[in-house]
Parts: sequence; C-alpha cells; structure tokens
Amino acid sequence: MSDFKKIISNLKKSKNYRRRIPVESPQDTVIQVSGKVFNNFSSNNYLNLSNNRKLKAKLKNNINNYGIGSGASPLISGYSKAHENLEKRITELLGFESTLVTNSGYLTNVGLVNAISENGVSVFQDKGNHNSIIESSRLSNTKLIRYKHLDYNDLELKIKKDKSIVKIIFTDTIFSMTGEKADLSKISAIAKKNKSLLFVDDAHGFGVIRGNDKKFPSSINDLNLNKIKIDAYVGTFGKAVGTFGAFVSSSRELVDILVQRSKPYIYSTAVPPAIVQTTLDSINMIMDDKKIIENLYHNITYFKKLVREFKININYSDTPIQTITIGNPKDVMKIYKKAKESNILIQGIRYPTVPKNHDLIRINLTSGHTKKQIQSLVEFLHKI
Repeated sequence: MSDFKKIISNLKKSKNYRRRIPVESPQDTVIQVSGKVFNNFSSNNYLNLSNNRKLKAKLKNNINNYGIGSGASPLISGYSKAHENLEKRITELLGFESTLVTNSGYLTNVGLVNAISENGVSVFQDKGNHNSIIESSRLSNTKLIRYKHLDYNDLELKIKKDKSIVKIIFTDTIFSMTGEKADLSKISAIAKKNKSLLFVDDAHGFGVIRGNDKKFPSSINDLNLNKIKIDAYVGTFGKAVGTFGAFVSSSRELVDILVQRSKPYIYSTAVPPAIVQTTLDSINMIMDDKKIIENLYHNITYFKKLVREFKININYSDTPIQTITIGNPKDVMKIYKKAKESNILIQGIRYPTVPKNHDLIRINLTSGHTKKQIQSLVEFLHKI
C-alpha cells in the first residue's frame, strides 16, 4: 500500500506541493482572496468575459429558458437545441464539416484518441504538449512518440522511421507554459508528406490569436484549410470565451465516430444548455465587437514595452502568456509569495507542469487589465 503521508511530505520538501486558493469574487482583473484584493494576472480569462455584464444578463435569461442542468448524457436526453446551434456556429466560423461540443479540453483530447485507438496507431507529440494531449495517448491503445520541442526535423526523422499503419501528429498550437506558437504550416507539410493525420489543440488560441479580422480569432483563422491539412481541431470555452466546456471540429465521419465511441462524451452528463447558449452569445459578441481583442493586444504591447524599458529578462511570446524562467521551485515560490504581499497574483509554475529546473513565473494578460495594473506588475518584477 502507498505511504500517502510520505508522498505528501516529499512534495512539501521539494517545494512542489500545491495549494488551492478559494476565490471569493467573480473571475476578473481584480479578485478577492481571504478578504484581500489582488490584481489578477493568473487567469486564462484572456478577453475578460467571465464577469461580463451583458453575458451575465444573457445567462440569467438562458437559465429561465433551459433550466440549470442538462440532466443526462448527450446520447440520452442531455443534448439540446442549444448544443446543436453552437456546433453549427463553430463549424461555420472555422470552416470544418462538423463540430462536437464536449465537457472539457482534457476530456476532449482523451476521448479523441481513445475513440480511434487501435493496434498499429502511433501518435507523435511535441515534448511541450499539455498533459491532456500526452495522457490521451497513455490512456489509449496507441504508441506515443515524443519529438523535441518545436523541432520539426526531429519530428520528420521519427515519423519516417516509424512503421505504424496509422500515424497521427498531435500538437498544441499555443504552448500553455511558454506562449510559443507551433508552425502549423510546416507541421501540415510534414503530415501530408508522410501520409499522417494532424490533430491540433488550440485551447490558448481560440478567441485569442488575430489574423484575418473577418474571421473568428484563432490559430487557424488566416490559414487556408484547403491547403493546410488539419484533421481535428480542439478548442475550449473556459478561457477566452469566458464560459465552460470545449469542442472538437473535424470531418463529419470523425465527429460521428466520436459520438459513437468517445467514452468521456458518451458517459458524461452534457454541459448545461444555459451555459452552452451563453457560450454562443459570447462567441457572437467576440465576432461583433473587435475592440475586445484589440484591447488585449494593446495590453500585450504595453507590457512588453515596459519590460524592455526595465530590462527584465523575459521569454519571447507575442501571446497573452508571458513567462520568466527561474529554474528553482523555491525561488519561484518566494517570488509568488512576495507578489501576493504586493497584492499581485501571478502563477508559480513548477515540476511536473514544466520539466525539472525549468520552473517559471507565468503571467497572463487580459483585455481588461488597465495600464496602471500592468505598470505596477512590471515595477514589482523589476524590484524583485
């Protein structure tokens, strides 16, 4: 039997023990914890929509129309007209054939690979992938092969050597712990050349990454899907969209296979339809009001300008995810605690979320942050 006390003791000694923070206010640029107010730079609420006044009013109306819970899994009676309408809208916005709304990005990734896992399937993954993508292979009957982070020569070498019947490349588009972008054009070319499928997880790009202003912001909105080969696209609603849940867009056939065979989808109670309808309202708001995303990029630009002026050594990223590598979990937690003393909430990221000796400070910018908030954050980083 496992010695649970020893496991916890070792986590505490290594400074990798994690504690939850009970937030006492809505998720916003300012939040309250234990009666104290913090400038919040720790949330994935990139477009600051989680506490949006108009969306809250929409949610109240949607609860009146749909009730609170969905009451059943999608294949029983939990699938509503709201689910169908959201799936159609996302399919239209992204340009795929079909879409499936799901409960979370983690369950989507696990269910996606689980549904198609058979003997003779290899999945090639970037070493910087999110845990949900890695576990999607480990929890299924597929062979997991990891290539060096953003090293497409290594990917091509490994994919050429492999003799599997079916080959799948699965990558994040925006890496959650660094804010770096995958080169989808290059990966797509490798997939085509080696007759492989390409799955992408755009959790931190959906609703965030600008390109073609006439299309919904995402990591693929300036790509021609007739030329760029993407076989499955995963996105989430709990970050930029400000609600809850996730989805996968693909061909009609693959989506139908997921309905028939994805265990997390089949055996989970469906996302409440009031939340689903509010998600659609949020997506339409993002499409109609371009200032929401413009404000985000103004804040990213302003933050990076101040960082340069203060000569702070920060990792490169042009996304809302900004990081500073520290390399030691003890030092990371010291900085995290000192930030809290200054009424600033940032994230201290440690092993196993990042590799050992790559511990870092992670800062998430949103469209709602003021210049004053950003300035106080950079001044703190400079002082520390």
